Amino acid sequence: MAPKPIPKRLGEKLRAIREHKGWTLDQMAEAVGRTGTSRRARVYEWEMGVRQPDLLALLAYARLVGVSTDVLVDDDLELVLKYTGA
Repeated sequence: MAPKPIPKRLGEKLRAIREHKGWTLDQMAEAVGRTGTSRRARVYEWEMGVRQPDLLALLAYARLVGVSTDVLVDDDLELVLKYTGA
């Protein structure tokens, strides 16, 4: 059985979450548990579709905005981010 391709919109959705939070790449990396000198680059690679996040990072993204991981990895599902505050 052939592996499924990387979702085309995953990076776009991950970037939307980071921007929704108003966070830098470093802040997002910290929020999803990335450490080390290349953590900023790793988040950037995820957003650009160069690499896929591991399951724990994907779960962290989903929990930050209260959505299922299905929403992130399924190109047919829309990511709806709810704004809170003023």
